[in-house]
Amino acid sequence: MLTAAEAAARLGIKLGTLYAYVSRGWLKSYKRKVGRETLYRRADIDAMRGVTTPERGRRARSLPDASSWVTIAQPGGDDESSGVIVAESAISSIIDGQLAYRGYPIEELVEAATFEEVALLLWHGERPAATAIAALRAEVSRSTLPPAVNSALVAVGSDAAPLLRLQIMMPALSVSQAHNPAPTTLEQAAAILSAMPLAMVNLAGRSARNASGGLATVAGRLLYRALGEAAEWAHAATDRILIACAEHELNASTFAARVVASTGADLHASVLAALCSLSGPIHGGACDRIEQMLAELEGGVRLDALLAGLSSRHLLPPGFGHAIYPKGDPRAALLKAVAAELARHKGRRLLELAHKIEEAVWKRERLRPNLDFYLTVCVRMMGFPASLPAGVFALGRAAGWIAHSLEQYADNRLIRPRMRYHGSHLRHWAATK
Repeated sequence: MLTAAEAAARLGIKLGTLYAYVSRGWLKSYKRKVGRETLYRRADIDAMRGVTTPERGRRARSLPDASSWVTIAQPGGDDESSGVIVAESAISSIIDGQLAYRGYPIEELVEAATFEEVALLLWHGERPAATAIAALRAEVSRSTLPPAVNSALVAVGSDAAPLLRLQIMMPALSVSQAHNPAPTTLEQAAAILSAMPLAMVNLAGRSARNASGGLATVAGRLLYRALGEAAEWAHAATDRILIACAEHELNASTFAARVVASTGADLHASVLAALCSLSGPIHGGACDRIEQMLAELEGGVRLDALLAGLSSRHLLPPGFGHAIYPKGDPRAALLKAVAAELARHKGRRLLELAHKIEEAVWKRERLRPNLDFYLTVCVRMMGFPASLPAGVFALGRAAGWIAHSLEQYADNRLIRPRMRYHGSHLRHWAATK
């Protein structure tokens, strides 16, 4: 048996890459009976040598043959979810239910990092220097919405949902930057992250709030835009929420961003593709359904009747269950703690309702809450406008979308998966009568 460090050294890869192999089912890890150290079989490691060896500066055979990329979902181990291997990445890992960004456990980052630090960590791979953090915050501080973006947002209407406003913003922001000296990719990344909190909140009919207010942080800009001046505890809570949303391996929206990046399109196009994927109710619509559920319960609908109604339509309660985390989503646990902190300032009414829902769903369905549930609870507790939880998720996840696009640019190969055909046998048009 080898330790993780020994296994990575034998393969000539980084620890993050080793963990990625495990999360994708390429490699089996084992736990010591005593202690928490993870071990790897020497025979398994030796079998992978040659598959991961760099050749002429590129990975020679790091993926299965393309004909096997998109198949029936490949079964994992007893405690692993099924999935299809289509890429490898050093950005995040999900191993034994533990989510980590660049090797740092999500729990540590939510507790001790800022969103700007996490964004730079995801983009560059290492903990950022103070100068880099200051530079990103300076960009956030001076950011304003270009006239082209403001015009596009006015045209889409005052009742447009936050996600739609972000989708409309992205090409307009790209056009506005085209008239300036060509920005670097990282300058584009900073500009996108800076503009999103300003675009997602509609100010129509409210007192003027512009980009010159609030702290020089992404969380501060969002708070000022949505609520005006906010206390320090609100800034801390928003930062923690954004960090919990920032990255989650190769989900549908991240895959969309990587596919577009692999064509050579710029960051605006990649982030737009990711945002558009959230418009589908299966991926991005959970927060809206959770808001609707909470509104119905606050309006007097009985919880048991609501859950029975969902069950009769063969629907799961929104915000519960996750294929990757059968034992519970660690991000939900983190945001549940954030909600408990918010209750000290905003009251416990909504938190207690959330606890009742969680208890009832567990008793009825044996499902734990996922990120979307406690994200929506936290955003509502803070007093943000309706429909904003999905926008807050997109703002946080944009850091991850950008990181994956940057990683794709760095070692690019056009993403062209294959499909397994199961239609009619080969036939001839001329023979058809």
